[in-house]
Amino acid sequence: MTQNYEHWHWQERGTAWKGVGIYHVTLTVPSREPLLGKLVIPENDPKRASVTRTVLDKNVIHTLARISILHPQIRLLQYCLMPDHVHAILHVTCPMETSIRKVIRGFWQGVKKCGREYVLSIDPNIIRNNKQNSSQLPDPIFTEQPFIRPLSRHGQLDTMYHYIRMNPQRLATKRLMPEFFRVQDGIQIAGRTYAGVGNAELLQRAKYMPVHVRRTMMDEAEHGDNTRLRQAMTEQVADREIFMKGIDYSYYYEQVDD
Repeated sequence: MTQNYEHWHWQERGTAWKGVGIYHVTLTVPSREPLLGKLVIPENDPKRASVTRTVLDKNVIHTLARISILHPQIRLLQYCLMPDHVHAILHVTCPMETSIRKVIRGFWQGVKKCGREYVLSIDPNIIRNNKQNSSQLPDPIFTEQPFIRPLSRHGQLDTMYHYIRMNPQRLATKRLMPEFFRVQDGIQIAGRTYAGVGNAELLQRAKYMPVHVRRTMMDEAEHGDNTRLRQAMTEQVADREIFMKGIDYSYYYEQVDD
């Protein structure tokens, strides 16, 4: 993939998100309800995991695809549907008068409309009960703006492609092997003791890469909330260009004082 984009010009200072660039966009259902699809794991094999679509998801993907129709300067390079969120990679091929932030806000308004229509399809009486019309209904599904992350250096694109493609497999692994995603104490590496998350068998690998996390994240995970810890681990691993080069690496995390 990368060879086709060796001459990309990355986001330059002062362009205010209007210049040529590549962006990772994530749209999430804040309630984390699986409204966009259902994870299917044939024969309990995570590598074969996929997500079946719902009517709501089809409308969301249609709205996402319309970005390139409304803004021909933008190409949709890849997207991945998950039960409670959608990932997409957008390529702005030439400078625009408007910013990518405004484009994504427009996409957000479109998916909120999809959410309202979805609510009405479930309960057509909601307008009568609330004495409101459809344009005034609250947005109980997509209440948070999509997250936009600019890719700033070469190598990140292939990493992000891989990260997005692996989403169904990671979720399937998490559901089939939840013990891999709990904090484990007393893990021995080269005579040192660590707390870690993951498959302990991977510690037999020949090489390791550290992932630094803050003490507060560890404390939160030990008390049952590992959201920030998992996010930090995922972001750092996804950013490691070495992750895409096929080298036999495992990851462990080192605690950093706040």
